[in-house]
Amino acid sequence: MKKPLFNKICIIGIGLMGGSIGLAIKKFKVAKFVVGVARRKQSAIDAVALKTVDMATLDIKEGVEGSDLVILAGPIPTIISQLKLIQKFIAKNALVIDVGSSKVQINQSGSRFLKNQFIGCHPMTGSEKCGVSYSEAGLFQDTICFVTKNNKKIEEFWKALGSKPIVINEADHDAWVAKSSHLSHVLSFCLFQNVDSKYPQNPSLKDLSRLAKSHAELWADIFLSNCEPLIKTSRDFQKDFSAFQKFLRIKDRIGLIRFIRRANRTASQMPKKGHISCK
Repeated sequence: MKKPLFNKICIIGIGLMGGSIGLAIKKFKVAKFVVGVARRKQSAIDAVALKTVDMATLDIKEGVEGSDLVILAGPIPTIISQLKLIQKFIAKNALVIDVGSSKVQINQSGSRFLKNQFIGCHPMTGSEKCGVSYSEAGLFQDTICFVTKNNKKIEEFWKALGSKPIVINEADHDAWVAKSSHLSHVLSFCLFQNVDSKYPQNPSLKDLSRLAKSHAELWADIFLSNCEPLIKTSRDFQKDFSAFQKFLRIKDRIGLIRFIRRANRTASQMPKKGHISCK
């Protein structure tokens, strides 16, 4: 039998992402023991009942002490504050990762308080749903996970969960997700300010409506943590949208066709899921 990568893994924040990580760790036998840290007693009870962790506690010290891997799976502001808090309890040879959707602010805090023990990560997967009851062991299968520092053991960890780790600079990461993920959520939130909900969804709205149902507080924090890249990306989008509006105003059919075909080419050239390459 293959030896587990870790003896004890602590997951702080047992929602959809933390719960799914716990299920995957247990399914693929990545650790001997998994402990979860929750904010509420009922969340701890639910996490154990759903077998996402072996044990759950409300005491962050109890969870972190003796762990050789700590995973921060809460909202971004919570992750940043916990990086300072856990430095008092973390073992010298332990590793700490997070799963936040932006990386610059988190990495700054991680480097300040945990030095080389911290490796910022971002698994490119998720759901518009939230809560441990929606956890899935297969959430990371055939996905990519951005890792902001070379670390063989952490890369092996994500591979064991079914994900392809890709090392990327945190600033490049935040610029990329602003374009590829964050802006698409912005557009869905804007679109559904005005869509008439009394009519049934058509296929074109289906994916955007899924994004529009995303957790409001969570995404407000994500946007605020990645302000500058998202503002730049929004400005680029506004330029393209202004060009589109101009083609409509002057009834420029050729301009519209060229505009759409540029998008066609870009969409056709995009790598398949799990096969991305980055600088």
